[in-house]
Amino acid sequence: MDLHKKQQMHRLAVLAGGGVICGLIVVANLFSLQIIHGDEYADQANHLFTYTSTSAASRGDILDRNGQTLVTNTTVYGLRITYAFWEKDGQNDKILQLVNMIEADEEAELNDTLPISSGRYGAYTYIKDTDSSDYTRLQKFCGNQGWDTDMSADAVMTALREKYEIPAETSMTDARKIVGVRYQMEQEQFSMYNAFSLASNISMDLVAKISEQHEDYPGVEVDTRAERDIQTEYAANILGYVGPIFAEDWDKYKEEGYSMNAKVGKTGAEQAFEEYLRGTDGERTIETDSRGNVVSEKETVEAQSGNNVVLTLDINLQKVAEESLASRCQSISGARGGAAVVIDVTNGEILALANYPTYNLKTFNEDYNELSQDELTPLLNRSIAGTYAPGSTYKICTAVAGLEEGVIDADTEIYDEGVYTYFKGYQPRCWIYSSTGQGHGWEDVTEAIQDSCNYFFFETGRLLGGEKLESYAKQFGFGDYTGLELSGEKKGRVAGPTARAAAQKNDSSLRDWSGGDTIQAAIGQGDNAFTPLQLANYCAAIATGGTQYEAHLLRSVKAYDYSETVYTKESRVRSKIEAQDSTWDLVHEGMAKVTGEDGTAASVFQNYPIKVAGKSGTAQVTGTEQDNGVFISYAPYDDPQIAVCVVIEGGDSGNNVAPVVRDIYNAYFYSRSGSDTTSDDTGNYDVIA
Repeated sequence: MDLHKKQQMHRLAVLAGGGVICGLIVVANLFSLQIIHGDEYADQANHLFTYTSTSAASRGDILDRNGQTLVTNTTVYGLRITYAFWEKDGQNDKILQLVNMIEADEEAELNDTLPISSGRYGAYTYIKDTDSSDYTRLQKFCGNQGWDTDMSADAVMTALREKYEIPAETSMTDARKIVGVRYQMEQEQFSMYNAFSLASNISMDLVAKISEQHEDYPGVEVDTRAERDIQTEYAANILGYVGPIFAEDWDKYKEEGYSMNAKVGKTGAEQAFEEYLRGTDGERTIETDSRGNVVSEKETVEAQSGNNVVLTLDINLQKVAEESLASRCQSISGARGGAAVVIDVTNGEILALANYPTYNLKTFNEDYNELSQDELTPLLNRSIAGTYAPGSTYKICTAVAGLEEGVIDADTEIYDEGVYTYFKGYQPRCWIYSSTGQGHGWEDVTEAIQDSCNYFFFETGRLLGGEKLESYAKQFGFGDYTGLELSGEKKGRVAGPTARAAAQKNDSSLRDWSGGDTIQAAIGQGDNAFTPLQLANYCAAIATGGTQYEAHLLRSVKAYDYSETVYTKESRVRSKIEAQDSTWDLVHEGMAKVTGEDGTAASVFQNYPIKVAGKSGTAQVTGTEQDNGVFISYAPYDDPQIAVCVVIEGGDSGNNVAPVVRDIYNAYFYSRSGSDTTSDDTGNYDVIA
């Protein structure tokens, strides 16, 4: 046999041997799989993976003190995507089809917060202010991707198209639709542990369409949930609204047991009483095999609705306060806005917190851009966050301090010359001097309150000194929170040497406190700046002879089914202004004279069937042509029930705002008892029993 044939035969032998070896290896592997490890791999193949999905609980109702429902729930339909059923392959096409159907539904709201336009005009642009939370979240997202955080909208879209593998031939508009949903999925951490809410408020037509085509969209389900149903057009700043949990807040809410899809109170009572209003979410358990096929699903924990919150608010009184305030502001040339507060003097319950201008919660989302750009700032809750010089309403505090410290008494008379000449370099005038060229003459404390005599209180304030005056102001609650549960309340600012020294630490341009500052503070000017709520609670403390309660909006909490009361708010005394009965008698008498026959508010309360004690204030505002008008009062004089404060920016005088106070008293004392009052143009009243 020649050498060539021997080599060929050798190769064949080697190949044959190799084939035998390979065959033996395959057999050995099969033996290992089927015999040795067969049970182990069979267990893995048959293993079921279990995860849970949240069933959102409906929030509790919000009611007024009389049981009138202000906020409840209504059933709305949405679309959600459940991870276990969702097909990742080809998802971009499915998303585009779904978005087109959602956009064709006039009622539906797509869950898409990407602040970039659709690119219909050849380029993408940012569609929201760079101060918006949506833009801030996009910047954070870009940073997490390792991208520049200040990229143009076009650059962001280019990066997102690449990230989500969107073909180049996809139009700009369609790409924006797909990217918006994919981006939102990441924002809400769409995973097997968290379903994704694709759209809300979908119509029954879309519900039917999705139900009919459910096989074409695996994982897309009609989501039935309770949404907030606002049943009043009033009290927007009080009730507030709910919204989704932002990514930056997730850690906090996660610790409290919230699901990522939950809606939480963002402002107002919805936020303040979140712990009562939120329900307990239910759970749905889904089992899948190792290939992702759903084996079973069932509801394992039933959702429990939240409890119902009863507010101290009287919605009918709130309505009157808002409407009267709006009417009065609109009738005063130069008025810019205002607030009205009504509080129960016996326990600190807030009966009304009105603002002008305001807004309607029912259309808040649609109106937001317009509201946020309105120069009259309707989104500002002036009743608790607007701070104003109290003007002459502060003179009651000065009177109490002067009487208690002994610098004046019931018999003290001070002669008002018109111009206060004690200080050589600063000689302010009494208000009456500007119109008559003379002062009030001899005045005691009750007459000084009645006539709002600046001169009398200049002298009283000088004799007291700034420290004593500041101390009494703080006892009345000025410069501190009232106890209100709503967020956004301002502490205000008290005028005095201690407060000035503290402010100088942050502002070295402020000069040291002087005697001129003291006499200005004594008539409610200078550094004094208080909220309408603080002024109302101050008046309540005057009415009760020094007992001031914490102001509050929560009255009670009812079980979700109203079967029991689970919590009742107990009124708490905030402070006790210790003063002699004779001191309170004198200031009460002076306030009664204000609304009496010869008082500064006589024209408003002439022949009014209920005796009212009040004090008007005209507060100068630097940089404005028209003074603010302030009025505080309580009624009935002999048995105080409620205190009212009304402030109108640019109201010009306290008497200009007093008609709002009168309307509130009409509503409180007559309308709620089935009675009514009518008045002619002169203010003469007939009481109809």
